[in-house]
Amino acid sequence: MSGYGFRHAARMEWIKLTSVRSTWWLATAAVLSMAAAGVGVGLGYRGHTPVATTAQILNNSLSGAILAQLLLGALGVLAVTGEYGTGMIRSTFAAVPRRRTVLAAKATVGGGAALVVGLLASFAGYLGGQLAIRGTAIPAASLGDPRILGAVLLTGGYLAATALIGVGVGTVVRHSGAAIGVLFALVFVPSFAVGLFGADGIAVGRFVPLLMLLNSVAVITPTPGLFAGWVSVLLMGGYAAVAILGGGLLLRRRDA
Repeated sequence: MSGYGFRHAARMEWIKLTSVRSTWWLATAAVLSMAAAGVGVGLGYRGHTPVATTAQILNNSLSGAILAQLLLGALGVLAVTGEYGTGMIRSTFAAVPRRRTVLAAKATVGGGAALVVGLLASFAGYLGGQLAIRGTAIPAASLGDPRILGAVLLTGGYLAATALIGVGVGTVVRHSGAAIGVLFALVFVPSFAVGLFGADGIAVGRFVPLLMLLNSVAVITPTPGLFAGWVSVLLMGGYAAVAILGGGLLLRRRDA
């Protein structure tokens, strides 16, 4: 079969991803939203009585990831649906006939970019909170503590996984607005449904993205009954793999 391979496809995807304004707007918004959340939390705790703990400051400083995950998820969606909206996807498939190669390139480039932005956003949230409490009696959260560094790094990994889920959802749905709506539902709706399980809510909630983020990943100590942070991030990676594999199956069977 004629056409270019993965390396060329990845290079094409990088050019396309970085040449559209939405990529930069979403990436910037993700970083700024987490930084703002961190600063807001820190300022809110400055006059708190009793004095806030390190865990309270860190856990809440990273809460901006609630919005950041949607922004980076949308980035992943648009990496796919943007081409369907403009019709450029036909040219892409003409240049790289192996559609799964195109999808692999989109996932690799989009996921890699999201990981970098996710880590920047996570550290921005952490630093925002720490700068806001300077000069107070609140104990600083040192990155020398493996639990604190781990929470910050894992939050960045979680955000990257959300972007990859967006790539998969975008491939399945192919329409930007609808795909972002589906992603929003996948992130938020299950967290509300957990309450229906009563006493078994924890057992179910540890598989729910938003609850994993707030109670397992972006925290110093996970809530009892939930997975360790690194397990939750791996689980998110598994969700992303399922979404992308599902998109890959449909990609072969449908017309562009």
